[in-house]
Amino acid sequence: MSVYGVYDMCGNTWEWCSTRSQEDPVRYELKGSAFTSPFFRATPSKFNDASPLMMDDDTGFRCAISAEELRAQLER
Repeated sequence: MSVYGVYDMCGNTWEWCSTRSQEDPVRYELKGSAFTSPFFRATPSKFNDASPLMMDDDTGFRCAISAEELRAQLER
C-alpha cells in the first residue's frame, strides 16, 4: 500500500517518468515493473530506464487526476 492508501500500483506495466536518466543518447526513467518482469523488480525503488524510441508491450504511462478535479469534471 502506498503512503496515499492505494494498493497494487506496480506490476502492470513499466511507467514512463519525465526524469531523464541519461542525456546523450537520451533515456528516461521507468518505474513500477511489468507483468513480464520478475516479482523482485516490482518495487518503485528499482532502477530501470529506456530510450524514448523503445516500443515494448510492457511499458506505458499512468493518468492521474486529483479527486477535486475529477468531481469538477463530472459536474460539467
